[in-house]
Amino acid sequence: MKKGYKRLLVLISSLMILLFINSFTLILSGYTMILFLIIILIGFNIYFVLEKDNHRYFKDILFEILLFFAFFFILYYILGLVVGLTKTQNYFSINGIRDFLLPIPIYIILREVFRYNLLCKADGNKLCTVLVIILMVLFDITDDFYYTDFSTKYNIFKFLALALLPAISKSISYSYISKQMGYKPTIIFDLIFVLYPYIIPIIPNPNEYIVSIIYLLIPIVFAFRILKFFEAKEDDMIPSDYHKKKFKGILLPFFVVATLIYFYSGYFRYYAIAIASGSMQPEINKGDIVIVDQKYTHNKIEIGDVIATKRESLIIVHRVVKKVKINNSYLYYTQGDANSKIDDFVIEKDMIIGKVKMKIPYIGYPTVWFNKE
Repeated sequence: MKKGYKRLLVLISSLMILLFINSFTLILSGYTMILFLIIILIGFNIYFVLEKDNHRYFKDILFEILLFFAFFFILYYILGLVVGLTKTQNYFSINGIRDFLLPIPIYIILREVFRYNLLCKADGNKLCTVLVIILMVLFDITDDFYYTDFSTKYNIFKFLALALLPAISKSISYSYISKQMGYKPTIIFDLIFVLYPYIIPIIPNPNEYIVSIIYLLIPIVFAFRILKFFEAKEDDMIPSDYHKKKFKGILLPFFVVATLIYFYSGYFRYYAIAIASGSMQPEINKGDIVIVDQKYTHNKIEIGDVIATKRESLIIVHRVVKKVKINNSYLYYTQGDANSKIDDFVIEKDMIIGKVKMKIPYIGYPTVWFNKE
């Protein structure tokens, strides 16, 4: 084995031992991990010399990544319309920027530059390449390992499904792409993939099983797509107007999904609710979507209006059949059109979500089916 490989193996093995120990102590985390990577890169430059990323087609790579994520977010938010959407924490605060929006990008950039240089020095050596992949997995799971309580099977499953397996998938995919095309594609991809929950205020809320599959498969699909694209490009099989046509092709579905998110999220004026029962038949059927105006005037709700109300965790869409004024406020009684009795609870102002403005037949069936118990 060449002397350079031996030195590289010593470096990688030493870092693997340090990260393994760190998984139990978590001395290196956040900014201390960033400082650790900076020191490593400085030392690496002294003993090995850092390589520059001079790969071609950077603009094509960037556009292809953006197209990839456009399709991903369209599909992901369509899934969100079925499983539900949730509002993320506001990270655009001093604490949010300090703890997440600043250290995460720095860490990603330093890690990917280090990965690329390790792979360059490995120069195709299988043992070195495998150890680089394992090392990068350790970088990504050290925090998760430290905070996981391995005393329960459920926590072990969460660690495997949400941390270890996605980290392996990502490390293999990123290492392959980094070796072929440099560190810029993996930096850009990981910045979008990791940071979007911190930047976008409304995101899908799938269960942990779906999340684990997404985290496992997306890096692999990304690697396959990018590499196939450039194989075709090098063979002159990609037409000059390829990106232009692709971009136009995603505009309509992107607009449709954005519109649906606007109505479905509940964070804007109009809110879309899938009807899960037949209590309002024949006017509103099971599987219909009703559009609710949340900017209503409380005192102007009249008998005959259909309103959406929230009682504990249940949303009910029924018609107002009685209105009672007490002091300066109103109480409402509702009933489903198909029901023989008035609802056995009184609607107060704070329970009202809004007035139903219109319905869209049938398109709520996927949501109803997916969320039924």
